[in-house]
Amino acid sequence: MEHIAYQQWGDPQASRQIIILHGWGMNSGVWADIAGKLLECCPQLHIIAPDLPGYGESSNYDFDVMDGHYNAAGLAQSLAFLVKKQSIVLGWSMGGLVAIEMCQAFPQLISQLILVSSTPRFIQGENWEYAIKASIFEEFYRYLEQDHLATLKRFMAIQAMGSQTARNDIKTLQAQLLKRGDAAPIALKYGLKMLLNEDKRRQLSSITQIPVALIAGQRDTLVNIKAQEQLAQQDNIKLYPIAHAAHAPFISQPQIFMNILREIIEH
Repeated sequence: MEHIAYQQWGDPQASRQIIILHGWGMNSGVWADIAGKLLECCPQLHIIAPDLPGYGESSNYDFDVMDGHYNAAGLAQSLAFLVKKQSIVLGWSMGGLVAIEMCQAFPQLISQLILVSSTPRFIQGENWEYAIKASIFEEFYRYLEQDHLATLKRFMAIQAMGSQTARNDIKTLQAQLLKRGDAAPIALKYGLKMLLNEDKRRQLSSITQIPVALIAGQRDTLVNIKAQEQLAQQDNIKLYPIAHAAHAPFISQPQIFMNILREIIEH
C-alpha cells in the first residue's frame, strides 16, 4: 500500500490548515481529543492528522516507495500530498524531526512550525549536553527485537515519567493507540534509528522566515527543558513551558496546552 491514512476535522476548503504529527510508536489517535477542542476554538482551521508510514492505519505502507529513505526527510516527502499554502505544521516528539524537514522541503507553503516535546537532536553530542544518552535508545532497540509490544509499553511509561498524572497519562495513550492499530515492527526500528542518528539543529537554525514555537513539559525526561531554552535564543523561536508536565503535555495538561496552542495559532 502506498496510501497514507489520515484523520481530518473541519472544512477542507478552509484558508488555513494545521498538520499534526505523532511521535514514535504512536499514531494519529493521540490527537483525537485535542483536534476536537482545537476545532471548537478555531473553526476556521482544517486539521489533518496522518498516520506516518508503518503506524496506525498506515501500518501496511509499502516501504519500497521510500527507496530506503525511511528517515525524517523521506517521511516529509511522503506527506507532500497533504501540504498546501498557509499550512501550520506541528510535530510531537519524533514527529518534530519530520516537521522540521517539511519546512525545508516546502518553505513557500508552511506559515508556522510548532514543536511539542521535541528537539532537533534527541541524543547527547558535541555542544548538546542537555539530551539523553544514546545507550537508552540503543537498549530500546535491543528490546524491540524481543518484544515490540512490551517495548512500547515501557516507552509510554518513560514518556509519562515526571507527570503528576503519570498513571492516567499512560492509560490514555494506550487507549488512543489501540483505536488505530499496532505499528509495524520495521517502522519502529526505523524510527528508533531516527531518534538515535538524526541531527536537525542546522536545519532548524536555517528556518528564520516563519515563527517557531516550542511547547515543552518542564518535567520531560526525554527532551530536556534546558535544551529548549537553548533553542529559544534564536530570534524567531519562542518557548512555552508547561509546569508539572512531562513528554505528553496535551494528555496531562490538555487545557493549558490548548490555551497555548490557540495563542500560537492566532498570534
